[in-house]
Amino acid sequence: MITPISQEIQRVDKVLKKLFSQLTSRQIDEAIEAGLITKEGKKVKKGERLAPELLEVDRLKAFLDSLRGGNPELKVPIIHEEPGFWIVDKPAGMPSHPLSLFDRDTITQWAFAQDKDLAKEFVEAQPTISPHRLDTGTSGLLVVCRNQSVFQQWRERFKQKIVHKKYLAWCWGSSEKQDWWIDTPIAHSISNAQKMVVVPGQEKFRPPLLEAQTSAKWVRQEGELSLWEVSCTTGVTHQVRVHLASIGLPLVGDKLYDPFYGNREIQPPFHQLRAIELGWDNQLIKVDRKEFENKKTLFPV
Repeated sequence: MITPISQEIQRVDKVLKKLFSQLTSRQIDEAIEAGLITKEGKKVKKGERLAPELLEVDRLKAFLDSLRGGNPELKVPIIHEEPGFWIVDKPAGMPSHPLSLFDRDTITQWAFAQDKDLAKEFVEAQPTISPHRLDTGTSGLLVVCRNQSVFQQWRERFKQKIVHKKYLAWCWGSSEKQDWWIDTPIAHSISNAQKMVVVPGQEKFRPPLLEAQTSAKWVRQEGELSLWEVSCTTGVTHQVRVHLASIGLPLVGDKLYDPFYGNREIQPPFHQLRAIELGWDNQLIKVDRKEFENKKTLFPV
């Protein structure tokens, strides 16, 4: 299909931004690179200039339609359900949000397959429908919203710090203290774009400084490993992982924050962190913790 817009010669990416307002600039670049946009059946380039009516966009339209149908093969347990949202038990290894146009194994794609009306509420090609984030390797309780109004309500709760969050964490090492309160600010590392650092610390950082408070309570010791219950009043990226590593208790399986990961005898595929409680107003939702406490996640079948 050839899409007419105007006879004027224009850059391909600029034309696509007008045609597909639900796409970000990054997603448009991904679509072009993947060959979803063609001219006379041949792949076009991002900076190429041509008459817009020569663009063939049927492949992109078909792909976007398929995204709206979600991924029915994904299995995610629903722990709690209300008209405007679910609270699910996110599996370790499943991203909370899609980062790429082509991410199909995320909570967003699971949710689209469960509720066809979500596509009307969230018009972006790959929308964020969870008001908070669990790292891909973290399992446990995650809020998944089903309309924009409820999404904004939950965002406000998190902004006001009135949502209770508790985790279980398997860590390397031991501590003389059984209770920790860590309120060291966190910032982005200059040397590694994927990494966060505590400030002050040994690594250089990029502002701004992000307020972060974490409390950790010792549960038990098993050889070199210790189990901790962790609560947060803030929600900074990688907060639990960074704060525990900063006091000498890096998470088991954490390639990013455990400096000795490569020499560890136990190397599970994901860092060992599970969100076990989520509370707001007068409600408290809990999820099963026995399998995690028994270390079965350390040695997946």
